[in-house]
Parts: sequence; structure tokens; C-alpha cells
Amino acid sequence: MQSFSSSKVSALVRILLAGSEGKTASAAWVDADQDGRGGFGSLSRQERFELDCEYRAFLRRHLKDRHWDALIARYTIETAERGPAIKRLARIIATPAHSHFKSYAVLAWAMPQRAGVEGKRSTIVLRENIYDMARWDNNQGTSERTMRRWRGYIHEMLNEALDLAISAAIHLLEGQEFFDREVA
Repeated sequence: MQSFSSSKVSALVRILLAGSEGKTASAAWVDADQDGRGGFGSLSRQERFELDCEYRAFLRRHLKDRHWDALIARYTIETAERGPAIKRLARIIATPAHSHFKSYAVLAWAMPQRAGVEGKRSTIVLRENIYDMARWDNNQGTSERTMRRWRGYIHEMLNEALDLAISAAIHLLEGQEFFDREVA
């Protein structure tokens, strides 16, 4: 994996969350504002939010579809947008795994299992059995060793795609002098 400045990745995630709808998404956007300034330079929180929405639209227009899908699948919480991005990513991953397995592997990558009680957190939670790799095989009889190899390969490909997407997005934001304004 490439190394990215955590502040740049945090700003990118904040921008991606800015376009989400609902109270949970709004809370996530506020939580993504980790710098504690409560504003964007001299802008109010609302003005900053609106500017982040504009940058989000800019990224959507200028990123390649596969880059956008990787970012949306991994970082947003808007199910209407995230679900289709996950499905599109599953279609472009080349692997010997059958499609049922591949779909579950992509879903598990996009929404990794988190500590906590199911339904007791503010983020989207999948049922715990979704992460059971034996379920992904759809009674095909594939060995556990093979399934682990498939899952590892799929997740490796997705992590590489995410790295490329982050790099492309940060490059676009740097071209717009976003980070220069961020520290101002």
C-alpha cells in the first residue's frame, strides 16, 4: 500500500461523506472534521460543508469510474450509492473465484467487520454471518485453503485499486489547491 498523509486522506473522506444524506451521514461528516477548528479557514461549518460538497461533485466528474467506485464502496455510508459501487467493483475484479464468492469478498472488503454489537453502532453493520467465508462458497465444495487464497487475492486487488483511487483524488484536489486552502 502507498503511504498517504493522514490529514489528506481524512480530508478526502470528509469530502466523500459530505454528499451523504441523513443524520448519520451528517454526524459522520462532523466526526471526519478532526482538526477541531470547526470551520474551514474563515468559513463557517455550513460554508465548509457546502464547499466539500462542491469538491465531491468535482471528484465525481473527474475521477475514473473504477476510482470513484473504490472510494465510495470503502468510505461512504450512503447505501443507495455504496451498494451499486460494490456491485460494479465485483464485476471488474478478475479472479478464478465464482461470482457468488467474489460478491461476498468485495462486500466484506468494502464493509470490514468491526468490533461491537450488531445494530448498536451508528455505522452500517452487516450481519456477522456475512463474514463467514464458508457461506460465500454457495455449496460449491471449495477447500478452505482455496477460498482463503481467493479472498486474499481479491482484497489485495481492491486495496491496490483503493490506493490508486486515493492517489488520483488527492492529485485532483492538489490541482485545485484544496490542501493549500485547508491549512490557511
